[in-house]
Formats: sequence, structure tokens, C-alpha cells
Amino acid sequence: MNAKPVNTRVFPMRLNGLIFILITAVIRLTWIDVGYAADVNELIFQGADYHYKGYLDRAITSFKAAVRLDWTNEYAHNQLGILYAKKNRFDKAFEEFSYVTSLDAQNTFALLWLGILHLREARINKAFDSFNKIIQIDPENADAYYFLGAIYNFRHNPVKAIEYLKKARDADSEEVDTHYRLGKAFHNLDMVKNAFFEYQRALEIKATHTKARNEIGWIYYNQGDIKTAISLWKKTLSINSKDRDAIFNLAKAYNEIAWNAFKAGNMDDAVRYWKKTLKVNPSNKAAKYYIHQYE
Repeated sequence: MNAKPVNTRVFPMRLNGLIFILITAVIRLTWIDVGYAADVNELIFQGADYHYKGYLDRAITSFKAAVRLDWTNEYAHNQLGILYAKKNRFDKAFEEFSYVTSLDAQNTFALLWLGILHLREARINKAFDSFNKIIQIDPENADAYYFLGAIYNFRHNPVKAIEYLKKARDADSEEVDTHYRLGKAFHNLDMVKNAFFEYQRALEIKATHTKARNEIGWIYYNQGDIKTAISLWKKTLSINSKDRDAIFNLAKAYNEIAWNAFKAGNMDDAVRYWKKTLKVNPSNKAAKYYIHQYE
């Protein structure tokens, strides 16, 4: 019995059909990947736009949709963390930043925010660990050095505070609060010239930095130049009429001038300066008492 001849044309046809199916599948997969990426990016851009415009709830919705498509998108999770923090949903913020560090232990942005959230809850040691991890990863991270310096300052270790705040300043010399904090640390060690330089640098960067201006006022005041100190504190009130430090400082200065005038027997000047005290601080008990007694 003769064998039935094989139709060799079937194999090429089947092969061509298989190739066609595979190519179609690859094309479809490519479309799926491209569409998927486009959807995620579109949602991220949309969320960023909402965030910029202040529509926080809409931004959260967009970023949540993005992470549903790509659960490992660190940027989207970090943005959700920031948005939750702005909404005072700090537990949710902590979850997002913690998840990012589980994806990438070297994500310094998430580590920084975890440290900040630890600080908010007074978990000082955990905050310190977070910031310390950052400088192991990024030795030029000014933010981490700044917060480490602030923690050392809180722990009443001004020497270490100065060391780390100097590193923060060197890493980012244009960060105004770093100069102010460094000035305070120098001030606490009675290194007045260094403190003055850092306060002045803060004002050069930001002329409306009232805290630095107030501290410079105290330097002049303690050196006996009360007139310049008063001028600086009045300048602060011209920037912010409710600045409590400037109000307190001026009241103290005016009361002291009034008291010295009173002891010298110059009652008119004494009353005049007690009235200046009440003008900036109407509830000042000392000024009220003396005016009542001697006006």
C-alpha cells in the first residue's frame, strides 16, 4: 500500500499563519505597553497640574489612579505622600513614603519626609536615623544636614549643631533658614561675630526674614546700641505688624529706657517711653502701672 503523499504546501501556510498571529500579538502587546505608559504619565501630569492649582482632592484622585496602573511608581507615591500631609492625613502620608522606601531604600525624598513626619510626632531618634541615612546616600544633601543640625540644637549640643549646619550651608549656601539656624547656634555659644555674619547673610538672601533681623537687634541691644536695636525691631513691625518677638523686644527696650529715666528723676521722659511701650503692647502691665502711678 502506497503512502499518501504529504501536501508540503500546508506547512508554509500554517507557518505563515503562526507568524502572523505572533506578530499581531507582539503589536498588540506593544500597543498595550504604550497605552499603559501613556495613561500613567497622563494621570501623573494631570495630578501635578491639579496640585499646582491647589485642587488637592483631584490631585489625590489622579495619583491614586496612576498607582493603580503602576504600583511601583515611586514618584506618584511620593506625590500622594505630600498631598496627604497637606490634608493633615499624616498616617496616610507616612504609609506612602514608607512604601517608597520599601521599593527603593535609597529614595532620599521619601526618607526626608519620613524624618519630617517622625519629627512632627516627636520621634526624635527615628527622625535622626532617617536624616542620617540620607547623608550616607547623598553626602551633599543640604536638607538632611539642616535637620540633623536642628536636632542637635534641640538636644542642647550646639557644637554638633554648628558642625552640621555648616555642612548644610556649604551644600546649599542660598538656603536662608540654614544661615539663620547657624547664626542661632553661634549665638548660643556667645560667638557673636559669627552669629552676626550668618544673620546678615540670611537677610541678604531674604530681606523680609524677620527672625534674623530681630536677632541682630539683640546683638546691638546687648552691645549698648539700643537706638539701632529699636530701629531694627520697628523695621520688623513694618514688615509684620503682629510679630510677637519684635513687640516684646520693643516693649522691653522702651520700659528699660523709661525706668532709667525714672531713676534719673526725668519723669517726663519716663512717662513718654512707658506710653511708647503701650503703643506697641497695650497689655503691658508694667507700663500701665507706672503711668497710672506717675503720669
